[in-house]
Amino acid sequence: MKIVTGSISHETNTFSNIKTGLDKFRDDTFLLGEEMFDAFAGKRTIGSAFMKVAEEEGFKLIPTIWAGAEPQGLVTDDAFDYMLGIILEGIKSSGSVDGVLLDLHGAMVVESHDDPEGYILKSIRDIVGEKHPIISTLDLHANITKLMIENANVLVGYDYYPHTDCYERGIEAARIMVDVLKGKIIPAMAMEKPPMMPSTQRQKTSYYPMSALIDLAHQIENDERVVNVTVAAGYPFADIEEAGMSMVVTTNNDPELAREKAKELSSLAWRLRRHFLAEVVPVSEAVEEAMQATEWPVVLADHADNPGGGSPCDGTVILRELLSRGAQDAVVCLIADPEAVHTAIKAGVGKTVTMKVGGKVDKLHGEPLEVTGEVKIISDGKFISKGAMGTGMEVNLGRSVLLQSGGVGIILAEKRYQPTTLELYRSLGIEPTEKKILVVKSAVHFRASHEPIAKKIIEVDAPGIHSARLSAFRYRKVRRPIFPIDPEMLGITELKRSLSD
Repeated sequence: MKIVTGSISHETNTFSNIKTGLDKFRDDTFLLGEEMFDAFAGKRTIGSAFMKVAEEEGFKLIPTIWAGAEPQGLVTDDAFDYMLGIILEGIKSSGSVDGVLLDLHGAMVVESHDDPEGYILKSIRDIVGEKHPIISTLDLHANITKLMIENANVLVGYDYYPHTDCYERGIEAARIMVDVLKGKIIPAMAMEKPPMMPSTQRQKTSYYPMSALIDLAHQIENDERVVNVTVAAGYPFADIEEAGMSMVVTTNNDPELAREKAKELSSLAWRLRRHFLAEVVPVSEAVEEAMQATEWPVVLADHADNPGGGSPCDGTVILRELLSRGAQDAVVCLIADPEAVHTAIKAGVGKTVTMKVGGKVDKLHGEPLEVTGEVKIISDGKFISKGAMGTGMEVNLGRSVLLQSGGVGIILAEKRYQPTTLELYRSLGIEPTEKKILVVKSAVHFRASHEPIAKKIIEVDAPGIHSARLSAFRYRKVRRPIFPIDPEMLGITELKRSLSD
């Protein structure tokens, strides 16, 4: 058996003013052909999972391109066309292939395509025809579309957020491919989309109400007739018509059962909708609560400036509050500011500098903040990730600096990054378990590494393009009405009840 594989992955925040060109992919993940094998060997990535199953089952895995960029604004047409061209040419040049196994995100938006994943799948289908299976993994934040359903045989989404099960879902998708090719499975896929677009802050799967949906999905998967159940919470910062929740059920040649179970999941989500309302704490209250805490560390989650959701990672509002209140034993992780990094490095370790920090990409995450501090450590920004996410993968923040301003340590880096591993702190000489306050630029992924050490986590209502306050965004394309940005979707009785809870 010959299986072509590839990946073009991007989570696109259409409210970002910075487009994502090919250079952004080259700076992050850009593997051509067999480079994939060396990069993923011995790791726990989706690519590693595909390789493992190929070895165990004895099929030939033909790599094309494996590309991903940190979330930001629209992907440029030139970048998208170039990367898709590599996948399509790889399929054509491989002669007769038995199937195509992909890793797509599901929330990418391109300058000329609101549904690029659907376009990718359709383009591949036009080449391989109807007889050859196309199977793809998807992120839990995927905005799954009708075109994607029509052109894939199976879509396997992550079960968990934080995304600690990527490797397992890769194994699952590859094994389904094998079973389809052996004739053990005839996939029948159905999708239901409740009119819901919950904020990512309320999508964490170990907490209610998402946990209830995932539990039901796993119960449904216990039925031997069911191949896979995907609960995609959606990505609300991609302003496209089909953004929002999707329930996808794949059965073994039983389309009616697939429709029935997808509707069951969709109905549960709708009944639980008011529990998806965001709960955030104003900046001043959050900082005060953290400073008054008697057990540490306290984590302040700046979800609105989450680089994992396309924000610039240079917001200054929480940092300003910490400095003005004289907070002690605090660390801000991190502020992406190449200019500030350069100034600090030029000054040198042990020197005191005064400079503007953050707030330089846009005016939505706070103004540049003048900070005076001592340059404590300078690093190349490279370390190996440990823990539940990205285990064994090298992280490169670019040149990085620890700047100490009073009782607040500020991690400055040339590149954006959300702290999914505690090794980030340790690479700069910080032991996070010994700090009182940790400020993280992240919505949920930080929990994989920080929940085990945190005495309290406070989700902060800071400004930004990844804010939980979705009603503040100017949506032009999302289907309407939709929960929670249209009040009538909650219902007056439930609205009164939610306000009194």
